Amino acid sequence: MAASCCLRRGANAHTGRNPYASYNSASSPFLYRGKYTGSAAPLARVVAVGEEAWTLDLLKKRRRIEAGDLVLTWEPGQASPLDTADIDAGQDIGNVVVQRRTAKGLEDAVYDVSFAFAFRAFHPQAPIHAE
Repeated sequence: MAASCCLRRGANAHTGRNPYASYNSASSPFLYRGKYTGSAAPLARVVAVGEEAWTLDLLKKRRRIEAGDLVLTWEPGQASPLDTADIDAGQDIGNVVVQRRTAKGLEDAVYDVSFAFAFRAFHPQAPIHAE
């Protein structure tokens, strides 16, 4: 019988448990076989806004980045779901907000927090700012 990839329901469900423990510290992305080139590590988290991205480490260090009409901010308080088996014990990857300056003031902007290799796969020429 093949193993199921689906979540179990009921009394035996392991809610709050991570089936991908240690993915944050893996040497390469799981099941990804594409070529990766970039200044950030493949599994570095990035904040992507359109065709541009900033590493989460850079945003975490600066806490605020202003780029053109964009304002990216970071605050602590969110555990990584891909660090330890117990999600609550995962490293703090924080919370991100991205806003755009408009005539009305700051308005929320569409963004994504992903891994550098995934961003690069869909945006091969786009910059990933690490400094």
